[in-house]
Amino acid sequence: MSAAPDREVVELLRDEPDLLAIADAVVATQPPTRTSHGWRLFAVAAVVGAVIVLGMVAPWHGHGQGLVGRALAAVGQGPVLHVVIASDVPNETIVTLSSGRERPVPQTIEYWYDGDRGSLRAINSVNNGVVVDALVPRNRTEPLLDPALTAFVSRYREALKNGQARGAGRGTFDGRSVIWLRFAYGLFGERVGIDARTYRPVVIEPLGARGRPVEPTWRVTEIGTGPYRPSDFRAGKPVAFLNISSHLQTIAPNRAARRVGWTPVWLGRSFRGLPLQYAQLQLLSHDPPVPVRLTKGVYFAYGRGPDRIQISEAKAREPIYWPGPGGAPAAGTALLRRVPVTGPGLIKRDCQAQVHVAGVWVTVEGWNQAASLCVDAARALVRVEP
Repeated sequence: MSAAPDREVVELLRDEPDLLAIADAVVATQPPTRTSHGWRLFAVAAVVGAVIVLGMVAPWHGHGQGLVGRALAAVGQGPVLHVVIASDVPNETIVTLSSGRERPVPQTIEYWYDGDRGSLRAINSVNNGVVVDALVPRNRTEPLLDPALTAFVSRYREALKNGQARGAGRGTFDGRSVIWLRFAYGLFGERVGIDARTYRPVVIEPLGARGRPVEPTWRVTEIGTGPYRPSDFRAGKPVAFLNISSHLQTIAPNRAARRVGWTPVWLGRSFRGLPLQYAQLQLLSHDPPVPVRLTKGVYFAYGRGPDRIQISEAKAREPIYWPGPGGAPAAGTALLRRVPVTGPGLIKRDCQAQVHVAGVWVTVEGWNQAASLCVDAARALVRVEP
């Protein structure tokens, strides 16, 4: 009767079924008089030798049953690659105003790519609102799409076939054992973690100049191939960014409602030691369409010099007031950004909070202010009394 591999050998190679089979074969060919410890050393040494031999005769490229072959088989052989990728928007959170609790802002990108036709369609959604739904022409980079992700969708299978992927070790992601593959496409390349059991991609990490992962990390929630369907490449109308100019006019806050046709919100005559400096009525000229469409907004400025709070608001989501398309925050929440922006005179905007309150779309900006002050201002907004 043939012997079985030592339990510690089985445990050592439990994630390597091919190598475990080699160890089993090695044990089965040996006489049963050796000690258990001897079997373990002999089997592991044989397997290590087999790994070296496999490394010499089974390179990373090709369509065989090795790692690359399995990775290719895992996504299928259909002409159209369909991928859904998810991540959190860096430096942005949704804040519950009543408690101050924050949660990430989700974003997804859904791709369809047909290599034969050179067609790529992408739907980018932020906070469950579509940012863009567009077709990307051949040899053109759409500025609203992440180049690293575009490269992954259009070149992942080709890079595997051509030997442009190389092993980068093992690790874990979200509690799953993954095998890392490194690709040279993109500025500094990227690595893709494939599930150690299914060989399907589960995570994409763009790499920085030092070869380390940089934000954002993209989770692959769906990937597969299928036939070409014209409906998959029938893009919707992308969100338009209008050219908007504004005409400013100083206005008394208590007269603003009569001038704009709706009741604005503000922070009163002062907020946290920052006095109201002025209020403005803004006539927003949209171009296109033709004829020019005019809408009205209200602007409040608190504080002087570099330390100030600004409030811009309108009855609708005007792009000049509400930058960054995507789904609107739910009632009682605010979208908080912590991306510093340098303005005129090297004044730095440290935070921006967007909120839909009292039927008005409001953007609060804090210049040289902590992010918590933007949240407090969004929480303190009240209607302007006539």
